[in-house]
Amino acid sequence: MNNKKILAVILSVLAIVCVFAALAFSGIINFDKTKNEESTAPEGNYSQSDAYKNDMKASIESDSPYLETNIDGLYYTMSKDGSVGFYKLENNAFVSVEPTGTYTASVNMSEEDISADITYYNDNGKIAGYGLYTGESGKFNLYPYAFFRLTNYGGEFDGRSSKSCLLLVDTTEDDFYSNSKVFEESFIFTYSNSSASRTLSEESRTVGINGAKRQDYFMFNDCVIDNSTNHYLFFSGRQYSEEDERVDLYRSGGSGNNTDNIRLAHDVIGYWIGDSEDDIMYVSVDENENVIVNKFDRDSEDYETVKTFEGVKREDILVDNGYIYIIGSNTVYSILSDTEIKLAYNSASSFKADMFKANGDTFIVRGYLDSYLPAVISAKTADGSVIKAYVNDIFRNIVNPIITDGGNILFSAENNGKFTTYIF
Repeated sequence: MNNKKILAVILSVLAIVCVFAALAFSGIINFDKTKNEESTAPEGNYSQSDAYKNDMKASIESDSPYLETNIDGLYYTMSKDGSVGFYKLENNAFVSVEPTGTYTASVNMSEEDISADITYYNDNGKIAGYGLYTGESGKFNLYPYAFFRLTNYGGEFDGRSSKSCLLLVDTTEDDFYSNSKVFEESFIFTYSNSSASRTLSEESRTVGINGAKRQDYFMFNDCVIDNSTNHYLFFSGRQYSEEDERVDLYRSGGSGNNTDNIRLAHDVIGYWIGDSEDDIMYVSVDENENVIVNKFDRDSEDYETVKTFEGVKREDILVDNGYIYIIGSNTVYSILSDTEIKLAYNSASSFKADMFKANGDTFIVRGYLDSYLPAVISAKTADGSVIKAYVNDIFRNIVNPIITDGGNILFSAENNGKFTTYIF
């Protein structure tokens, strides 16, 4: 074969190789799929395990997840039609209990009256009630959805009364199955005549982009309710644009009048505050956007930064019940005790958390190993030592994990509109 023929063969082979390379680069030919049609997960050192079944005390099927109430040991469910059920957890089973009764509550929001039937349970003066409003189908509704909740005033609130309670309203439908709702409307609900009057004036409240008054004007959750004394505490995003997620902590002017509100804390992260007689603790960021823990002294009205997390940004943390979980380093920091511990999990370097719950001696965290395989870990808040760790796809669609006062851990997982509650 002469040199010209040899050169022609070499050029032909090179042309074929280039064509295949171009096809592979463009995605027309996928060499991974040709090697193994069933292999779609990224490579990693982890695999699913059924170990969770050995520790599972019960597995309960239901149409709605079981959610916490403000009454110890009492849980509730709500269906999308507004039907409410109450339950107590006994011998690893949810036992239905009869509600105390029903109130019909009507409130005025953005000059529009909306109402709901609220099913409630009263336990020696402590009340938990839930109701649902849905707008009329086929027409424009300023409020297509509204979740109603009855709850007691904070234990230290000077204006609490046995004749009334708080009525809170949340209009964010995505929060329907959340245990951590942030309510943007609050009213004083009088039992005797089912009337509702605003807790705070909305004199300067502006209209939002959807035509209703801004949802972030004053926001309540369990944390600020429990920590309110003679003046209401509440979160507000009024100082920011409506698209901004930042909020501040305010104290009302007293007597239900918020014309002289006092802003106590700027740019609060996590809707959590630690309130004592002397000061208020909260999570924020400094001028370099590093996460910090601040303390506001009530008497001197001075601010002090008690902890700075260098290089840790707001998107790197999860906050719950006085604890900060730092996602990148899998570190847990107790705000009130100013202590920091590492999650003692041998695969922590591959674990990236996206859900965090802390209660008493225990915290639980859900995340992903190698960015795709769901894992759930329970650990001790004292030292980060792991109690249990499970890797299984059933933990992918968890709805609000619960740590009971008795030490049980509950996971509700959604699958095709049905829920399974796993009790450990």
